[in-house]
Amino acid sequence: MSRELRQGRGFDLFCLALALALLAALIALSAWLWQGRQQPLLLAPAIGELSDCLEMAAPAQPLEAACTGEHGSAAARIESTLQAVGPRRSADGRFELGYTLLVPLLNLFEPRAGGWVVDAQAVRRITNTVQGVDRPVVLYLFSTHFSEHAPIEPVLAQDPANMAHTPQGPLPVDRYMSWPLYPWSIARTDNAITQRREQAIGALTQALCALPSEARQRIAGINLLGEVHHLYPDFEAGMGHGLPYVLTDYSPTSRAGFRAWLRQHFRGDIAALNAQLGSGFASFDQIEPPARDIRHERLDHFWQHIDDAAAGTLAISGWAHDAALPKGATPWVRVYLDGQPVGRVPAHFVRQDVGQARPEFGTDKVGWRYDLRFADQPPGVHRIDVVLEGEGGRLRALGTRHIAVMGRDQAAPVPMPLRQPLPPMSPPGPQLQFWIDAPADGRAVFYNPLVPLWHAFRNQQVVDYLAHFDRLLDDSCLAGVPHRTQQIYPAEKAGWDGTRFASEQSLLPFRDVRLGINLYGEATYDDSFFDWLARSRQPVYSVTEFHPLRAMGADELRRVLLRHRAHGAQSLSFFLHLPPAGGTRTEPLANPFALDPANPLHGSDALYRAVQQIMQGRAAARD
Repeated sequence: MSRELRQGRGFDLFCLALALALLAALIALSAWLWQGRQQPLLLAPAIGELSDCLEMAAPAQPLEAACTGEHGSAAARIESTLQAVGPRRSADGRFELGYTLLVPLLNLFEPRAGGWVVDAQAVRRITNTVQGVDRPVVLYLFSTHFSEHAPIEPVLAQDPANMAHTPQGPLPVDRYMSWPLYPWSIARTDNAITQRREQAIGALTQALCALPSEARQRIAGINLLGEVHHLYPDFEAGMGHGLPYVLTDYSPTSRAGFRAWLRQHFRGDIAALNAQLGSGFASFDQIEPPARDIRHERLDHFWQHIDDAAAGTLAISGWAHDAALPKGATPWVRVYLDGQPVGRVPAHFVRQDVGQARPEFGTDKVGWRYDLRFADQPPGVHRIDVVLEGEGGRLRALGTRHIAVMGRDQAAPVPMPLRQPLPPMSPPGPQLQFWIDAPADGRAVFYNPLVPLWHAFRNQQVVDYLAHFDRLLDDSCLAGVPHRTQQIYPAEKAGWDGTRFASEQSLLPFRDVRLGINLYGEATYDDSFFDWLARSRQPVYSVTEFHPLRAMGADELRRVLLRHRAHGAQSLSFFLHLPPAGGTRTEPLANPFALDPANPLHGSDALYRAVQQIMQGRAAARD
């Protein structure tokens, strides 16, 4: 046998071995995913009204004996609350009932001798609770912009290094649902807010690692901090387009970090950056993040411009309801640019405002949105036509808008001709109700290619901050416990402007952190979430906050939960309150989203009973 033939056969054998190894890996992965979907879905409610027992808040009245002393814990409260819901495992074995233990990190600090120290007694109450409840537990290491009225919060807020910065300086303390909101910075890890979080987590993990192994094995997951994203002024006003577009973070540290990120991104080649931007920067040190709106502020150069469309995409949105369609059918909206079809989107996003104003529709799933990429369009006045599809392909005109795509020289734009004739279409007719929210007719848009880079950097800041705490836990005995985010769902809604939060990158895989996501309203049960999940490349996930915002019976809720289980959900958490004494609550709930037999808000009482019926085997099992 010739040498060449032996080499060829060897290469063939190598390829065969490689193919078999890949096949085995795929089979193993498929088996792992299949096995995961056969595991019970862990229902891990976050039980409220425990802080006094855990000594993280001053008790309003004397505590029960189980909360006090060297072995005091909230275990008895948790167990009694869960027993009222049902057994540890449902009769069909598809659901397991554990709990989420929310640990507000900043509440672990107490003032002492002019400084702040971790309250060892509070830490001991937490570890005693984990040891005392023989159920799976998700540890929620909570520390976000939402206040827990920790005494250390206003002290930390006095240091500008701890606060997120707009171009005008540090954000002041805000309000959200009448509670303080602290816009902590996530642009750096060398500030006091980060160090206090590290200190609290270090004390807690040290205590947890001292527990017997059987107690530590109950920890089914660890949620990192909670919602981590960038902030902006007047957070409670909303997160949509059309609001004053002011972002964070513009602190000196963040500005320097952006220049360093650009230098790394372009491998130190300023000429490559200039070629991409069409700019003439002499060095990376000359670059500042975009921070001014060309329509309202004077610019020193074009690369300072930023607004909600400066990244080169313009949101076109509205709502439509066609009474001629069968009940439950989805209308489809077409978007034409200069006569050419560029988009086709369903009108299926929930619009609670429309549902409340037009209850005769019988649905609030009427919203639609299309993001028009205008960055590659020539300067000029472009025509946008919005059209609704009807039965038999009939088209009905909803409206026309014009946008002025502006060049950097800001020359007066000229009307652009139609690239092709629009198809035949008819007027809307009386059975069609609709509205186009955006854009405003005649809006001018300016594409600044530095803005997408600024958004990418801000996204990376969110990921880096979460990764910092993931590494911190990796240095403890809890390294093998699943670490999860607890992020906002990107809410594919007509008005959502994700650039304000810059959190989308943290919803994709990074390090070994698993996806944890908060779902409210239609996102808990609608196809839109599962479509997004498929695009996010996450094989497993956890629902870290769950509330449909409407009543559901046990059968419907069970189908929703099983659908999440089939898509890879490992745990699902919702807020749960202790049942009120005598069945009647005399004080308003601090959390209106808590499932509670005496909380009628958002159907929470009905959802509580539905969970009971599921765990107690009183829901249908036809699937």
